[in-house]
Amino acid sequence: MGPQVAGAKLCPQITVAVDEWRQSPERVVERIVGRFAPGLLAVRSSAAGEDGWDASHAGAHLSLIDVEARAPDLARAIDAVFESYRAPAAGDQVLIQPMVENTVLSGVVLTRELDTGGPYYVVNYDDFSGRTDTVTGGAQSKTVLVHRSRPEALKSPRMAALIDAVIEIERVTATQHLDIEFCTTADDQVYILQVRPLAARRRWRAVPDPVIDAAIDTIRATIGESMAPRSGLAGGRTIFGEMPDWNPAEMIGNAPRPLALSLYKHLITDRVWAEARAAMGYRRVEAPLLIDFHGRPYIDVRLSFNSFLPADLDHGVAQRLVDDQLARLAEQPDLHDKIEFEVAATCRHFAFADDRARIGAGVMTSDEADAFEGALGQVTANALAQHDGGLEALARQARGLLADGAGDSGAPSLDRARSLLDGCKTNGTLPFSMLARHGFIGVAFLRSLVTRGVFTTDDVDRFMRSIHTVAADLVHDMHAVGAGVMDQAAFLARYGHLRPGTYDITSWRYDERPELFIGHSGLAAPAAAEPFAPSPGQRTAIATLLGEFGYALDPDALLAYIADAVRLREEAKFAFTHSISETLSILVQWGAALGLERDDLSFLTIGDILEDRDGAALRERIASQREAYEVTRAIRLPHLICETKDIDVVRLPLGHPTFITGQSVTAPARRLDVEGAPDIDGGIVLIESADPGFDWIFSHAIAGLVTKYGGANSHMAVRCAEFGLPAAIGCGERLYESLAAAAVIELNAAARRITGH
Repeated sequence: MGPQVAGAKLCPQITVAVDEWRQSPERVVERIVGRFAPGLLAVRSSAAGEDGWDASHAGAHLSLIDVEARAPDLARAIDAVFESYRAPAAGDQVLIQPMVENTVLSGVVLTRELDTGGPYYVVNYDDFSGRTDTVTGGAQSKTVLVHRSRPEALKSPRMAALIDAVIEIERVTATQHLDIEFCTTADDQVYILQVRPLAARRRWRAVPDPVIDAAIDTIRATIGESMAPRSGLAGGRTIFGEMPDWNPAEMIGNAPRPLALSLYKHLITDRVWAEARAAMGYRRVEAPLLIDFHGRPYIDVRLSFNSFLPADLDHGVAQRLVDDQLARLAEQPDLHDKIEFEVAATCRHFAFADDRARIGAGVMTSDEADAFEGALGQVTANALAQHDGGLEALARQARGLLADGAGDSGAPSLDRARSLLDGCKTNGTLPFSMLARHGFIGVAFLRSLVTRGVFTTDDVDRFMRSIHTVAADLVHDMHAVGAGVMDQAAFLARYGHLRPGTYDITSWRYDERPELFIGHSGLAAPAAAEPFAPSPGQRTAIATLLGEFGYALDPDALLAYIADAVRLREEAKFAFTHSISETLSILVQWGAALGLERDDLSFLTIGDILEDRDGAALRERIASQREAYEVTRAIRLPHLICETKDIDVVRLPLGHPTFITGQSVTAPARRLDVEGAPDIDGGIVLIESADPGFDWIFSHAIAGLVTKYGGANSHMAVRCAEFGLPAAIGCGERLYESLAAAAVIELNAAARRITGH
């Protein structure tokens, strides 16, 4: 007798072969009813090609649940499942199992991370519907990744029991490449419903587990060291996040290549971010904001909270305040991308009383709170004083970068690149950083007007729509080209430098691939911005609030300040990205002279390049960085790290896509729905759910796939991994709808970043 599984129950089942069903369906049904009636059954697909080592079609065929153990119902269900195989083969089967009652948890466990084969148990589960088919069918579900060497880090007894059962199955089957369907009942009994080989393994670039484990151990040690108090900084510990403050996950992805990561650091997060805030009266912070854990970028949130404090705030008060803010974020991690509005107090707006009330008891005395509010009020007053020409001066400084083109083309390429980057920091990202902070202050005032009952949310929406930005110009002119009323050359003269991936050398400029980005006649004409004017009553109320808070400007000036901050922030961004894009174009030409492609250059840091090493040294560096990047891709970390053990059990929030492959592709968006199918060849296809019914799309030459719902183990995730098709599975409603409205999508699966244009 072979090894047995003790920690879980294997569902009893009857296997029905296709030949047996064709020859004597009545006898088959009688046998099933005799064994399982009365009760409900699951009729599961098990086609001959479904469970092979080289290809998996798990979820591709029909499976039915809650089938009555009665002859007519069973016969119809078995017929339907066999019919779903389309091209029946001799080895085709259907599995009949009794339905497990009182299910509280169900889903699929992969014993390796699907995209890279990394050392994680990936549990894609449903703990809210009570069904057993939501995950494989591609409906909304949750995902947790457990580092294979640290299963003891699991806090949930139910999840720990599941992983123990999976480890037993690995031992019994003598393999670590499995796809396991499971469910757990209310009494915490684990049931194994189906076990399949994990076919995606044939596409993995295997990185040895000890290499990945060593990298994770290094990350763990770095996090532990970083948690210690630091001289001159308020806060007894820190938190690391992908999205707080400067949002690296959004801007460069959470696994960027070395060149993109180093440019983002060099131009913004090393020094410029802190210089901008210090210039506006906030506390100066002498440290890089971004730290990377083996290439994975994270923001040091303690530094952010310090940089939002008034410069002259008492250090003891600062210490208690930052500790309180860090504790709040740890308790409410869903605020990780809202720290400026929901955690930190960054300006004295009209609803500042709510910010004061949010601060934990014992953090500040009444006098200390008054002093803090007064200091922050002075910072805010200085910002508002910039409404009279100050914001325009910052924008004018950035605007000059647009004229900094090819006029100095005689300079050596790397000298020219160095000059562009220096100018970008001084005249681009620095003024932009200040304008971005003004933009946050402006939005905080708008939100506070709603809180104080002066504006409604509709008023705020109308006000924001009334602001005409360079982004609106872009949409208008793109439509004009598509409609044939604007010359393409004129469009590219202004917008040609734009890239979907601003810092990514592998991302095409508009003027390098104009057919991708412009000329889409189907684009809807943008609506004209309607002017916004407050009512007399609103103007009076705003004036009263300005007087109450002691700000020396009138209502029209406040609203103009807010509008200018939003408008000029976008203009400064447009300008400084011109310098980055020109720099990348220069590097492409420089690399070509050395026989280096864009892809090669993406694995060098900007420091590597500006050192101007010889070609042989650069190629060695590229090779070593490529190898290191495979480890970066295989490491999975949470969106927020509050303590070192957080890196051992990674919970992916809903709406956080699962990215498949290490490829990057930019292509037209092609949304599919029940109304019909556009021409999808060459496009990135968008579908609502990871439904096996969409398998026909793989017969087309599509460039990529995006789904609104579906988890790491859903059918479409498995299929895309098999085909090597770039995909973002389970984007969530908000991101999906923004992508569906785009003309072009850049899907950078390696960097785990997706944007629409």
